[in-house]
Amino acid sequence: MDLPCPDWISHAEQIWSRLDPEQTNKFSGELDIDEIFDFGQSQTTPDDVRVLSGIGRNYPVQKCAPSAAKLRERGNDRFKAKDYTSAALLYSQGVCHAPENSEQLALCYANRSAALFQLARYQECVEDVGRALAHGYPSHLQPKLLSRRDQCQGFICPQQPGQERGTAAPTAHHTPSPAATVNHPHTHTPATGVSLHFSLQKGRHLVAMEGKSAGEVLLEDQAFSCVLIQGEGLRAEQEGRTEREIGVAEGAKGAFGTEDRCCHRCLCPTLCPVPCPGCSYERYCGQRCQQEAWQEHHRWECPLGAELRATGFLAHLALRVALKGGLQQVRRARGSEVKARSLSKQEVAEEVEKESHDGKDNTFGHNSKSPPGGQIESVLPSSAFTQMSALSVGCPGDAYQHVHSLLPHVEGHAPSLRFLYAVTIATLHQALRQAGPPPASWGGGDYGSDSCDGPSACEDAVGGAWNPELSILGATALRHLLQLRANAQAITTERVSDECGTAVQASREIRVATAIFPTLSLLNHACRPNTSVTFDTGCGGHAPDGTLPSASSPDSVMGVSVLVRAARDLTAGEELLHCYGPHCSRMEVQERQRLLLEQYLFRCQCEACLQDLQSPPEGYITSTHYKCPKCARPLQAGAGGYVCARKGCSGQVSGGEVEKTLQVITAVLDQALELLDMDRPVEALRLLQEATCRSKRHLLATNRLQGALSDATARAYASMGDWCEAASHLGLSVASVRCQFGEDSVEVGQQLFKLTQLHFNGGQAGQALSVLAEARRVLSLYLHAHSQELQDLRGMEDCLRATL
Repeated sequence: MDLPCPDWISHAEQIWSRLDPEQTNKFSGELDIDEIFDFGQSQTTPDDVRVLSGIGRNYPVQKCAPSAAKLRERGNDRFKAKDYTSAALLYSQGVCHAPENSEQLALCYANRSAALFQLARYQECVEDVGRALAHGYPSHLQPKLLSRRDQCQGFICPQQPGQERGTAAPTAHHTPSPAATVNHPHTHTPATGVSLHFSLQKGRHLVAMEGKSAGEVLLEDQAFSCVLIQGEGLRAEQEGRTEREIGVAEGAKGAFGTEDRCCHRCLCPTLCPVPCPGCSYERYCGQRCQQEAWQEHHRWECPLGAELRATGFLAHLALRVALKGGLQQVRRARGSEVKARSLSKQEVAEEVEKESHDGKDNTFGHNSKSPPGGQIESVLPSSAFTQMSALSVGCPGDAYQHVHSLLPHVEGHAPSLRFLYAVTIATLHQALRQAGPPPASWGGGDYGSDSCDGPSACEDAVGGAWNPELSILGATALRHLLQLRANAQAITTERVSDECGTAVQASREIRVATAIFPTLSLLNHACRPNTSVTFDTGCGGHAPDGTLPSASSPDSVMGVSVLVRAARDLTAGEELLHCYGPHCSRMEVQERQRLLLEQYLFRCQCEACLQDLQSPPEGYITSTHYKCPKCARPLQAGAGGYVCARKGCSGQVSGGEVEKTLQVITAVLDQALELLDMDRPVEALRLLQEATCRSKRHLLATNRLQGALSDATARAYASMGDWCEAASHLGLSVASVRCQFGEDSVEVGQQLFKLTQLHFNGGQAGQALSVLAEARRVLSLYLHAHSQELQDLRGMEDCLRATL
């Protein structure tokens, strides 16, 4: 939830409605974040904390042995059906719900070890056996468990560099990997040849100081913090499904949410998470992530888990960023901000001009997504350009300073929304105070095994008390919540269905998490960007020899990172531009303009928008992908309908007829895709053939729907093992995808990757090698050399060349 849940919004609206007109008017004109938070705090009482806690009961996070037992029983059903992946996920849910040191916890670990054994995850199986025994697994059942451990030991071989634990040596894969974007960038190496610039029109922005080739790395950044987005599991609760319905959904392929599949700290996919000892929601890929999350933020979030889920992931992320930042870093950032406010517009411009002429290194100052042509006053509050220019991206000591300096755009939020945010953060702040002493980074002293940021941070809290000055924690969290509207970054990946028998599988882009990056936020927007962005989860960075480091290495970085590459050749002095979401290949200009203005508070004036908004000459009609009913040539859009582009042909179609045709074809395609998801390819193929016949009469081969029909048809044939026919139809979709997204787009690369797999499976070595080379060229513009797709392509190439 970007916003809090409806019940809490309704409660905040009631508080807002009770304000007298004078209070409302005064608050509506207030733009100082401290004052906004103080007002929200003045309207918050212990009753509001109790209301939020009551709402939080709809988002339970407490341990529960009966729930763990039911989840284990569901896992047993999936295990008997030989659906070992779903069984492992259900057993993992049971592990998370089972109380510490309970018999249910031992039983869930033991059952999960059986599922992992069937999945050939031998190292993880051994670890779960050890956990089951450590938590008191019944002695009369132990012989079977110990036998399973001995079997695993026989399968486990010495781990090779970059190889996943408990797996055999890498072989050629020919099915899509679940995470389509898996990269491992260096997260502490500043980019070279990229500099921070400033102008009155663009605000702060990044510029290439030298020519860059397409695919070249421009910069790499580590997320300061992120919050996992709840998926299908939460939706089942919110939709009020019965226990039986939820069980059926969980038994279906691909129905588990991101909270079941991913580490809640580094977002790494995992089948066998380590649970939080205090709540049933948070889970991690291993002990290291669990411990680091606990020290960093979760020890204070854990008692408020239900309340945080009720207030939405943006409020959760805002509080998490503030907790991680700490009092010492916040004071430093606020001091820089006060100094920046003392600078006039002319002084800022003069300083920038002076540093530019002096040739000083302005690499990586701070920025927010500033609107082109925006007012300079909106930049000044956080434009301590001369103070911030010396910061180093990737340096842990400076990362928070970059985050704090991003613009909160207070004036861009409606007063009622600012009030909702203020009351939400004030209530969470009050609940945090009730839960225990202040966090160590906020002057709480040696609470647990953590320590303060330094003497200056600790001396303000006597005996771990919440003194009045620590309300700055709430004001800081509110600042970050206001920032996130324009600066939060969605972490996305391709989710591929769990079906294992086909090479062309259902996939969709899903939003895994929301994060805030110190450097990525420096990039301004373009609807046709010149950069590509890919995310890495888990253990980032490479050893000097190019191998992937172990997660247990003390020098490895566990977390979320981003890699920014040149999407095309760049010239020296060219600004680096990133798409915030509305891309010109996926959305009409009017819709792009509306969305960017609503969320990011600027009217886009990028090159693509200016071209699309330019009025065509009188009498000019644009080309379409619809077919003339008389001569099958392209139709062109005209006044009130579509006319043939060929001179002398009188063919024409009304706009209503075109719309009706598209609706019918889309409805049939959707029905066929549902059948494919239900593993009924023969029925799906019949519908797809009918829809294709209709589409061929009305649509050109380059039309988006033609490409989607060909892709779905290829999937149907692949499900039936007819690789050659599947490759033939997938090849037809490539032309449509090229036309829609561009010759060198990542979408084309993904289609070529699937086509390579089909040729590989069909034994067509020559065709596979030809397509493979093009797929590798395009994907190399977007993915790191260690990405799963490029590794799969190398494996297939080795196998193919060995057969020639």
